[in-house]
Amino acid sequence: MVLGDHVNTDIHCSTKYMPGKDSAFIVEHAFEKLDPNFPMQAKTLREAGRTIILIAGRDFGINSSREQAAQILRDIGVAVILAPSFARAFFRNAINNGLALITAPIDGIGAGQPLCVDLASGRITLDDHSSLEGSGLSDVLLDIVSSGGLLAYLKQHNGWPTSKGRVSAAP
Repeated sequence: MVLGDHVNTDIHCSTKYMPGKDSAFIVEHAFEKLDPNFPMQAKTLREAGRTIILIAGRDFGINSSREQAAQILRDIGVAVILAPSFARAFFRNAINNGLALITAPIDGIGAGQPLCVDLASGRITLDDHSSLEGSGLSDVLLDIVSSGGLLAYLKQHNGWPTSKGRVSAAP
């Protein structure tokens, strides 16, 4: 799915469903204001074992610092979001939930177009072998995302690793 600019978190994780509805219900209604077919398309891709890469416009994730917005995207099956810019709180919540966000130009990327994203470099290779240059994730952010989020990362490392390979944790 290719989204426009300034898509706020209420579009994919509407507060009208919170509290009271579980995440499975919210997933069934994600992005319904933009594309009522999105939940079924995402489910089809998920069930086929395909990676879902969301293409968004500027300022994706504005309007809220609710962590559920990133969690719902993970529940939908989104693995990576490409956008020219992200709301700061959403960016942090997404990384904390193991969702990779790459700041990159999206011109020339169409809905359903096969592409490959190098999370470390930010390079996006399109199906015609052309590429776009984005900003990759640092080693620490890659580790957090690949661990499944910040809490999983901290659990795997028994706290936050120090720069010398030691671990710092409370007694």
